[in-house]
Amino acid sequence: MPTSSRDVTFEPAGLDDVAAIAAMADAISRQHYVPDVLSEAQLACFGPLAYAPEVLSAQMRENVCFEWILRSGRRVGFLAYAVRDEGERLNLGKLYLEPSCHGLGIGQVALRRVQTIAEQLGAGQIYLYVFRKNLSAIRAYQRAGFIIDRAESTPCANGFCFDDYVMVYCLEPDSRRPLLEESGRPEPP
Repeated sequence: MPTSSRDVTFEPAGLDDVAAIAAMADAISRQHYVPDVLSEAQLACFGPLAYAPEVLSAQMRENVCFEWILRSGRRVGFLAYAVRDEGERLNLGKLYLEPSCHGLGIGQVALRRVQTIAEQLGAGQIYLYVFRKNLSAIRAYQRAGFIIDRAESTPCANGFCFDDYVMVYCLEPDSRRPLLEESGRPEPP
């Protein structure tokens, strides 16, 4: 049964929340990614790069905005976004939602929130990186109007690569230009 957008709210997350964000990211990753998107070994490599408390704290100090996603007052996920390219683009670096909440429309409400924030900031594009094997997320982004801009493989550690699609949502029709001059996944926001 779809969730009403009235049931979904957002709450700022701060430095006091990094341990809770890290724990939620790990739990959601284990439920959603393993084994179809990432192996246990890949997750063990990727997780600390993106979700160690010191990484999250550094991102918050560098103006990456983190928000909790709440359903009827209960935390069910989080998102993180940052202004890039002198305000021309918004990078949606994280959108994690408990698998029990998939298919309820909560992710679409979160994406509309990010689109509204980008509009308010005057950004022409929103872009994100998504694992190529994360088919359910790709479909959700496409339903929200994102398109696949390109595929990238970026070396990570321990011989692993991030195999991603870069997806983009254009708020302005003329903003469909290459997203990044250089190739490669940025530091995980």
